[in-house]
Amino acid sequence: MHLFTAACVALLAATLPAQAETLKKRYTFDYNPATRAASEARAKSKARKQFLADFLEAKFSRAIIESLAEEIDIALDPPDAFLTDFKITNTRFNDDETKIILTVEGDVNLPAMVSALVQNKVLSFGERPPRVMFLPSSRFDDPKAAKTLRALVYEQMRQAGLQSVAFEGVTEITSVQIKQSPNGLRVLAKQALQYGADYLIYVDPETDNRPASIGGYICDANFIYTVMRPNDNRILGEGVITSRGSANSAMVAFGKALDEAAPILMTRAVGQLYQSIFADSDVIYDQKQLRNNIALTVYGKTSPQQTQAIIKALQAQNAYVTLGVGGVGDRMTVETTLELLDLYNFFNNQTFEAGGMKFKAPVVSYGENTLEVEIVPPNGQPRKARATNPPPRRPRPSDTGASTRPKGIVCNLKPSLRAPAFVQ
Repeated sequence: MHLFTAACVALLAATLPAQAETLKKRYTFDYNPATRAASEARAKSKARKQFLADFLEAKFSRAIIESLAEEIDIALDPPDAFLTDFKITNTRFNDDETKIILTVEGDVNLPAMVSALVQNKVLSFGERPPRVMFLPSSRFDDPKAAKTLRALVYEQMRQAGLQSVAFEGVTEITSVQIKQSPNGLRVLAKQALQYGADYLIYVDPETDNRPASIGGYICDANFIYTVMRPNDNRILGEGVITSRGSANSAMVAFGKALDEAAPILMTRAVGQLYQSIFADSDVIYDQKQLRNNIALTVYGKTSPQQTQAIIKALQAQNAYVTLGVGGVGDRMTVETTLELLDLYNFFNNQTFEAGGMKFKAPVVSYGENTLEVEIVPPNGQPRKARATNPPPRRPRPSDTGASTRPKGIVCNLKPSLRAPAFVQ
């Protein structure tokens, strides 16, 4: 069975993504006038399920939807949990009243839907899951409260198979006012990138903790959360959770308010995180793709920007690139589904650009798992002799006869969106 791929069309807006997405549809179902009420109720129930299925079909390829129909149906049952403001705007019948025609409109809660697919193991985040940092504001007066909230977030991410990044080493933790300043996002992003985080969940509390007239304390709290991709300083989701707690001390009252807000925060913030990763990923079946490790050496480099241009071009081919050290030329390891022959053709045919200047990188040598290229001007020739005979294409392993039915959907984060290994 071939590996089906589908580009995610859950595109995020330049600012904040909406919590729900509106859809309008018209459906026709069988109708029995003898059992009018029951027939109409059955049609309305089918309309809800079909409405959700149509929305999913816009997010995944039809091949994925059809192959995993039962798993998806179980994960998204009942559909009303993911439909908000669903309504039937028009009802009519055909001439002999054997069909009922419903025009419906509703909002689909995509973060909640993606979260349910993750929790039910229908959707996962690949062999290299994104790294996520939870970062509390300095306005968490009680460090234990921040760690408690982090533990809840990390447990959710652990169950989803995501990698967690601890925050204890962070020394500069900003408040929401700094985050909204011109350099605020950059400060937050820098902190996350220092630890190699692909995503950041930032939580900042605003509290009104005051003595109660009957004794003790009342704490009214707003927990402002932000889901961010630090690689490009982009906010992917944001919201406010309001709660209240009361106790004999101000600290315990704040803890009660946090306890009330935490489950809602988990649902919204983590759901938006899942949605963001989903939108930033290539979606495939969970069938294994063969990957090759190629040792690449780049000769003739005149600037670091040229190496970065080559790395970005490889990442655009969904390759994972790790820089090496030592020896002559820039050395890197390229992990890719492409064969050596594909990389050979890629470098010989590709024109790169760095610093406003174009260049080529033809292949000058190759081995079983090695490839050497040399940077030259667009019409130039390498100092080393070019490799003129392409490597042979390796035969594919024979089918073992095992079942090829997919078990789930995998979101592979696009390499170009991952946090860089080193931050200057």
